[in-house]
Amino acid sequence: MDRPVEIELETRRRIYDFVVANPGSHLRAIKDELDMPMGQLEYHLHYLEKRGLLDSKEDRYYKRFYPVEMSATDRRLLSAIRQEKPRQIVLIVLQGPGIDHKTLQKEMAIGASSLSFYMKDLIVKEVIDKRREGRRSLYTVNDPDRIVKLLITYRPSFLDKMVDRFLETWLDVGS
Repeated sequence: MDRPVEIELETRRRIYDFVVANPGSHLRAIKDELDMPMGQLEYHLHYLEKRGLLDSKEDRYYKRFYPVEMSATDRRLLSAIRQEKPRQIVLIVLQGPGIDHKTLQKEMAIGASSLSFYMKDLIVKEVIDKRREGRRSLYTVNDPDRIVKLLITYRPSFLDKMVDRFLETWLDVGS
C-alpha cells in the first residue's frame, strides 16, 4: 500500500504512527515519547492536521490528537481515560457498578473535593452516570463494553498496572 505523500517524510510518519497507536495523547506526551523538539513537533502536527490526517481537540489543559477516522464518541471517551486519576475512577466503577461517592473516595485515597472534580468531568463527558438514592450518589459507567474495548485496543499506550490488572480480571471472567 502506498503511503499518502503527507507522511512520506520519516518525522511525519513517526508522529502520525504514534498518534494512531496512542489516540488522545497530548502535545507534551507526544514530544516526550518521540524525543522531538517542540517547535518541530508543532509544525508537523499542524501540517498533518491541515492535510486531513489528524485532528486535535482542546481538553481543558491539553490539546489532544486523534486520527481523523476515529469516532467522536471514542475521542470523548479516550480523552477522559487518558488521565491517570479519571482512568482509575472508571476502572473502579467498572468493577463495582453502583459504587457510592464515599466508597469510591476511600478506594481512590483522595479528598472528597478532588474526587468530585474528577467525577463532574466524567459525568459531563458522559463516561459516568450518577443517580441519587436518598442522600447517596451512585455511579455506573455509561458504556462499559466500549470503554473495555478501548482499554484493550490501546492497552500498550496506557502503561498502567491498574489497567493491566483490570483487563486480566475482565478477560478471565468473560471467558
